Amino acid sequence: MIPPSYDVVALGLNAVDILIRLPEKVIPDTKHMARELIIQGGAPVGTGSSAMAMLGYTTAFVGRLGRNTLSEIAIDQFKKYGVSVDLIVRDESSRPALALVEIDPNTAARTVFVNLDDYGFVRQEDIPVDALRSARVLMVDSYDLNATELALEAVRGSGCRTMLDFESGDTERMRRLLALGTEVILPLECGRQLSGKESPENVLGELAKITSGQLVVTDGANGSWGLKDGSIIHQPAMAASGKIDSTGCGDAFHAGYVAGLLEGWPLEERMEFGASLASLVIGHVGGRTALPRRNQLADILSDEMSSSLRELLKLFSRKI
Repeated sequence: MIPPSYDVVALGLNAVDILIRLPEKVIPDTKHMARELIIQGGAPVGTGSSAMAMLGYTTAFVGRLGRNTLSEIAIDQFKKYGVSVDLIVRDESSRPALALVEIDPNTAARTVFVNLDDYGFVRQEDIPVDALRSARVLMVDSYDLNATELALEAVRGSGCRTMLDFESGDTERMRRLLALGTEVILPLECGRQLSGKESPENVLGELAKITSGQLVVTDGANGSWGLKDGSIIHQPAMAASGKIDSTGCGDAFHAGYVAGLLEGWPLEERMEFGASLASLVIGHVGGRTALPRRNQLADILSDEMSSSLRELLKLFSRKI
């Protein structure tokens, strides 16, 4: 049997988010009408894979879900954004993570509460080795390091690129797995944890000693830094029309980066496209709400973008 072929396969945390942008004034022990309260699929590579599908890449998610309300919401959300659920294993009891996201109405910062009761952690027999090895990019995170390690080992020696989106977890294990990543994009705080250094420049320099993969660190409104031929590239955060909710901004950055990788763009344009997608996401409640389709990219061009990225996006938006 010929294995399914995907541009992108994502394996990592699968979540259902309940998001609320808090009212300006919250009075304890009372009821409040909430205009901005939604339920949406979430989690780093869950949202990242949704963004990749919206950009026109054949994308699948690897996970384990049960036959219950939260699992059906997660499935429906993947289908809504065009992500294949053919690699999701179903059982009777597993469910996705449940995340309660409180959004500050003044700063767009969010506080997240996560529950993993009965979470469907991916098992060794769930890993679709042939599908992973035939993919162009594998996206993984650090929330299920057992499955992440199995997936990274499965694609070793194949032509599949590996994008590592690590946030937290066992330091020594994450350091060891960095060597299996061709693209390593970390929040600055995680980079500090893994490197023992503080500044973005020193973090990148230290991590380069343990991985030959392309290294990038991100720090929200402060932008991102990448290491290229021994030099540091800084990509400032791009202006947003309104800062509503920072949920999913990092995931959108990763998607923009991976899209640029698949298109053969230079590192600078990959990082800039990531920053551009993040600036769209922060203007709406929910990490997936504002994800654009490929044919919409020509409509989001701005003078803030470099001329090279504008030209690349014009071509990309017309590409079938």
